[in-house]
Amino acid sequence: MGELNIFDVIALDKVQKGKPLKEDEYKALKAKRLIEGRRPNLYVSAKVAAAIETRADYIKRRAFDKNHYKKMIVEYLEKFTKASRADLDQLLMNKISDALDSSQKKNFITNLLQEMRREGIIEPIGPTRWAEWILSKTPSETPN
Repeated sequence: MGELNIFDVIALDKVQKGKPLKEDEYKALKAKRLIEGRRPNLYVSAKVAAAIETRADYIKRRAFDKNHYKKMIVEYLEKFTKASRADLDQLLMNKISDALDSSQKKNFITNLLQEMRREGIIEPIGPTRWAEWILSKTPSETPN
């Protein structure tokens, strides 16, 4: 990882504590690949996490790719046939990156469900507010 100056160490401490960075701090850490994520949800990079023994926190804050979540939904629906939004929230909320707050996680799930609907993987049944999700009769292509 190399030598860090005192300013980088202080800026990294801010990132770990969830405090905002000044523009010059942000650019310096990003250029050295010491942080990841997008503002305001920054976190230390994998190499920093490994050096300071916070690997588990790194994994919790780093998001999986969307196909991971899509596969979880498909597996749930294959096993239980249908799911309410509350069921899917319960399935995914604690799996989504801890860098997001609860309203951002709910928006992520909403966007994920709509993307899967557009792809023809799942479809809602029932009135919008109380809809339950099922696998489409002819899924176009399920995620790998």
